Amino acid sequence: MIHSARQARPTSTLRRTASATPSFNTTPADFSKQFNFQHLLNSPLPSPALPSILPRHGKKPARRPIRKAARIFARLSTYLSAFAILYAFLSLVRHLLSSPTSLEIISVNLNEYNLAGQEPASQEAAPVVITDSHHKPKWTVAIPLDAQFPLRPSQYARLCERSEDLVQQLHASTIHSHFHMRPTESRRTAMGFVDVQEAHDQGLLSSPTAAEAPLTAGSIAVGGAVTAQSNNNAGICEKSLTFVMETADAGLGKTLLGLWMAFGLAREEGRAFFIDDSNWAYGEYTTFFKPPPIPLCRPPPTTQRLPCPHQTRHLVISTTTYQWVFRDLIEPLTYDRQSHNQATRKHRAFSLARAGHEALFHLAGADADYLAARVAELHPPGSQGSLSIGLHVRRGDRHPWERQYSDSYIPHSTYSSTAQALITAALSSANNTAPLSATNQAHNLTPRILLASDDPETYLAPEFISTTERAQAQIQLASKATLDAALPNPGPQAAPSDQDPAFIKFVEPNVGWEGGFFASIFWGLGNAAEGRAAARGLREERPKKAPTKESLRLREYVGRAYLLDLKVLGSTNSVVCGVSSFGCRILGVMKGWDEIEGGGWSNVDRGYAGWVGFVEDD
Repeated sequence: MIHSARQARPTSTLRRTASATPSFNTTPADFSKQFNFQHLLNSPLPSPALPSILPRHGKKPARRPIRKAARIFARLSTYLSAFAILYAFLSLVRHLLSSPTSLEIISVNLNEYNLAGQEPASQEAAPVVITDSHHKPKWTVAIPLDAQFPLRPSQYARLCERSEDLVQQLHASTIHSHFHMRPTESRRTAMGFVDVQEAHDQGLLSSPTAAEAPLTAGSIAVGGAVTAQSNNNAGICEKSLTFVMETADAGLGKTLLGLWMAFGLAREEGRAFFIDDSNWAYGEYTTFFKPPPIPLCRPPPTTQRLPCPHQTRHLVISTTTYQWVFRDLIEPLTYDRQSHNQATRKHRAFSLARAGHEALFHLAGADADYLAARVAELHPPGSQGSLSIGLHVRRGDRHPWERQYSDSYIPHSTYSSTAQALITAALSSANNTAPLSATNQAHNLTPRILLASDDPETYLAPEFISTTERAQAQIQLASKATLDAALPNPGPQAAPSDQDPAFIKFVEPNVGWEGGFFASIFWGLGNAAEGRAAARGLREERPKKAPTKESLRLREYVGRAYLLDLKVLGSTNSVVCGVSSFGCRILGVMKGWDEIEGGGWSNVDRGYAGWVGFVEDD
């Protein structure tokens, strides 16, 4: 017989007990009998059907707030979905109403562009629409076969503008492109682009014929001319970048900084680098610099060298196309604290310019010899006690970005006080770091302040006349008073006795550089009529007549003086300048990024903080 260890569960009963309310008629003995705890011991266990005082483990309480939040989120999602659908519908309607019906503004009819080897109907370089084998619209750039290289800078700018308009129309003609993720500006410009060589190979464009002008030393480039003479059997470069020195700007700084960045870009992208100086206002490149590195290949034909898009196989860069080539590196001129993206762009622009500076900024001829002697004088070999501060004061037609001086110039006292602060800091640092055994080397430091300016009167300012010296004395820009003293102007002269006495020979007065560098003065060197036209804004982009020998000689002097000033200032321990001028930015590249962050390059133009390559207003 098996006995179960489980006992029978007692039957749950409810039993009414006597009232526990005390009676006022009872005695203390009766009261103790009524309120003993015996009845609690005899009472059965609580009924399992009744709720327990303690919460039961394992059962989660209801989560009503979470359910409520879920319902709110579901309703919000529904509203957002409805709003998104409505927005997409309205966008589609707007797209259908605003999409162009044709590409007649820029596109060229293929019937007008004969693929049998004839030239396009238009004699102007222009972007054209072509159709590939899948009948999809593409685009490329057609340049007349007889076009001379380089084109005018304004033509290159116009090509990029029209190419952007064409790409926008091509995207607008495709409904699906409206809903795709928006690409970056540079990538969007290249979408649908077919390189000229590929278009020739696919039969979409006419191929160059023997009638095309041959490549000659005068039409190639500085480096290309040397290449043509030494590598006659070399093939055409697979990828190339040609920098065109021609510009409508009279200044040299913008061209020089862009040249360096273009070289760095060519090296970064593995392109052969060429320089074209055929229409440069300053003359020949090799007058100022040593020849650039020689590529091992020949430049491509004119029809294949395009200013945009950036992804083209053979790229052309000029001062008018910076905004397309360096689109991602151009900074807005703002007063806000720079973001992480701005710092990244600055570093990349600086690295490109630095690569070009190291490879290309080597003076030629007598200027190189003078520079070596001047630098040795400032920093004698083996000397550790030299201290030099360079000041670059820009005047003329370049005004500061700082608002209170935007219509004038930064005061001379700002430059001098900054230089004195740098000298004080350098002497204090030398005193603190000099070893005790040294023969008081810090006190033997003789600080020298070197000044360079485009305004001859700056050297005579009270803040500079007794505390500074010229950065270089090889070539100096003279004032009118200096010119009159050296070359007196006789003024209007009477006619000789054998001519009409009413005839008076007019002699142009001397023109100096008081006030600084102005474009009208530069263009008027050796040609007063062209200077007056430039002052009125009527100067032609590329005059029909080439500049005279006298004009080129005077322009070369101006360029050489500018480059020598930069070279000497760049060799000093610290530089003080205003970043609004291109000379100051070039000096920053020359000093190096570590010097910029370490105080070796000081910007006194409070309109922008730190170094910058190009800004939107340049």
